[in-house]
Amino acid sequence: MALSRLIVNADDFGYSEAVNRAVLMSFDYSLVNSTSLMANMPGFDHAIGLFHQYDHLRQKVGLHLNLTEGAPLTRGMLACPVFCGESGHFRYDRGRSLFRLGRREREAVYEEFKAQLERALAAGVRPTHLDSHHHIHTEWAIAPLVCRLARVYGVPRVRLTRNMGLVAGLPTRLYKKVFNRWWLGSRSGLVNTDYFGDVADMMTYLAGGRQPDERLSFEIMVHPLLDERGRLVDLDRKDLQQELLPVLRLAAVGPAA
Repeated sequence: MALSRLIVNADDFGYSEAVNRAVLMSFDYSLVNSTSLMANMPGFDHAIGLFHQYDHLRQKVGLHLNLTEGAPLTRGMLACPVFCGESGHFRYDRGRSLFRLGRREREAVYEEFKAQLERALAAGVRPTHLDSHHHIHTEWAIAPLVCRLARVYGVPRVRLTRNMGLVAGLPTRLYKKVFNRWWLGSRSGLVNTDYFGDVADMMTYLAGGRQPDERLSFEIMVHPLLDERGRLVDLDRKDLQQELLPVLRLAAVGPAA
C-alpha cells in the first residue's frame, strides 16, 4: 500500500543564503514539498525574495520559531537571561530542560514568537505550520505558548515531537506520547500528522515490520545544505537525493502535502 500523505519539510529556510539555495534546489528536484522559515536569521530577506520569485514556494512555507540561535527580535527577550547572553544573542544548552518558566519568561517567549510570526506576515508569508529550531517548541513550558500563537493567528498545524525511530528510555517515550496527545492531539484544535521524525526514524519505523498505510500521515524533516563541491546534502553530509529515495518510493506520486 502506497504512502500518499507525506510531508518532507526542509528546515532552516532563512538561515543563510547558502542554505536558502539548497532549500530551493530541494524543491526543484521534488525532494521536499514544504519548508520552515527563520525570521531572525541573516538569510531572511534573501529567503523572502525567493518566496516571491518562485511560485512553487507559495503555500509551502511555515515558520521555524527560534530561541536558540542568532539575535532576538524583541527587547523583552534581550533582557531574559534564561535565553539570552550578554552578547545579545540566544544561547542554547541542549541539556537544559524547560519544564517550567516564570511569568516574565513566558511573556518574553510569547512576544518573541509573535514578533517572528508578524515579521513573516509583513513580508507576505502566511505560515502553513509552526515548528522550531532545535525542537524548542517541544519543551513542556514552551508548547502552550506555541499552541496559543497558532490559535490566535490561525496557523493550522504545529509539528509533533518525534514519535518514530529509536527513542532511548521509558521516561522519554512517555513524555513524547503525553506531549503529542496533550498539546497537539484532538483537544488542541490543530490538524496534524500522525508521525514525525527524520529519514533514519522513518526507515527504523518501516524496518520494524510496519507496512505503509495510506490512512496515516507522516512528516519527515531534512536540513538541505550545499557541500564544498556544490552537491545537495543533508545535515549529516549524506547525499540528500539518495537519502530520501527509499522514502519517496513509498509515496504514491512523490511528496504530497
